[in-house]
Amino acid sequence: MKGSVYKRCKCPVTYDAKGNRRNCRKDHGAWYYVADAGRDETGKRRQVRKGGFRTAAEAEAALTELLARVGEGTYTHDDGQTVAQWLATWLETKERAGLRPSTLRAYRHHIEDYLVPQLGRLRLRDLRPSHVDQLLTALDNGERKAATIRRVHATLRSALSTAVRRRLVTFNAAKDVELPKAQRPKVKPWEPAELGAFLDHIGTHRLGALFEVIAGTGMRRGEAIGLRWEDVDLARRVIVVRQQIVQESGRKKNKLAPAPCQYCEAGHLGMSFGKPKTASGEDRVIDLDEGTVGALLAHRMRQDAEREQWGEAYKDHGLVFAREDGSPLRPDDVTKLFGALVDEAGLRRVRLHDLRHGQASLMLAAGVDLAIVSKRLGHSSISITSDTYSHLLAGVGRDAAERASALVPRSRKTAPAAPAEDVCDHSVTTPPTDSADEAAPETTEPPLTQVNEGSNPEGSGRPCGTRTHNQWIKSPLLCQLS
Repeated sequence: MKGSVYKRCKCPVTYDAKGNRRNCRKDHGAWYYVADAGRDETGKRRQVRKGGFRTAAEAEAALTELLARVGEGTYTHDDGQTVAQWLATWLETKERAGLRPSTLRAYRHHIEDYLVPQLGRLRLRDLRPSHVDQLLTALDNGERKAATIRRVHATLRSALSTAVRRRLVTFNAAKDVELPKAQRPKVKPWEPAELGAFLDHIGTHRLGALFEVIAGTGMRRGEAIGLRWEDVDLARRVIVVRQQIVQESGRKKNKLAPAPCQYCEAGHLGMSFGKPKTASGEDRVIDLDEGTVGALLAHRMRQDAEREQWGEAYKDHGLVFAREDGSPLRPDDVTKLFGALVDEAGLRRVRLHDLRHGQASLMLAAGVDLAIVSKRLGHSSISITSDTYSHLLAGVGRDAAERASALVPRSRKTAPAAPAEDVCDHSVTTPPTDSADEAAPETTEPPLTQVNEGSNPEGSGRPCGTRTHNQWIKSPLLCQLS
């Protein structure tokens, strides 16, 4: 490993007797170093130059530090990339690796709209946590939710983690920064009566079975409209989730070419078929109830009639829910239709996604295990299910405690709490008298001074045997068990 320092200034170049360049002795200009830093991936020699040092000693100290890092194997070289250039390279790598379209679209949105405008001009190796803090501060201006800011940060952190693995930077600048707190919103789906009223209202609608399937299975919108008949087994009453329909955002859909389709040559503008949102949700099996099976059977008969009416013009995509000509439904159109049907039914406005939440809440209310609910919904982890529906789990935890306690054999059962009328009687009986002036008072409670003496007046029964002598503060349960 070799290296040297030199000075750059506006003075004319001079040489010594041996022909070597002579550094200017005037106190102006800047000092630089140049060093060999190994070879790149192609085997080409890699040279590193850096300047801006005030004195030759500063340049030599920096050169010594660089050569030491190269010798230890801790030196990284970013090839002069900026943050914007690296993010573009990282995104292309993710796309070649087969990243899910929805995730890839989110990454591109974060990079183009947030990361590049704020950090893109910086050189990759010069990125520091302070720059990331400034980014988060700029985003946290009240216009965006905390969850959005955390997702943008997660994209940057993932890209920098790849840069660390490739030895382009020595550390991840986005790893240890303070993030805004984001709480998962508490869902408020329809009550069972509201859901029943809605399903009754849409019973005769052409796509009524679509909403009944979402409400009865907890499928996502894209999964439901991407469901194929080949993935439905009505005899066994199960469906298998293998694909979904993904729609590009309305802002960009006009700039995109039609996505390729395995069923038709024209493709679909702004829509594509893809895998489910999560790997755990892919190829998951969902059991159907009798009512959902009946709705699917009636829908299939309607669809067969439509296919016959359209004849050769029918664009069969094998979909359970499609347009009259067989082409796929647009997710946004399904959402708009749901809102219109809710208004027609005169019900409380909820989101289409709340039908999925409603299915989860019904299962939890029925005592279904949380792990089964998570698997049925296709969540990536059970913690997501727990965080989303934590406010619905109070009764579930109580029932679990009772069931666990019932498994423990006991020699005697714990007595239940005594009713108020069974409380130990410590009243003082007064002999009857014929004199009205000496009649016993209506209350039978003894004076406080008498109770504190711990005596057992005649007719009051044996004492409860507790540590306190104050009969007024004794527990009714203790009195019964003593």
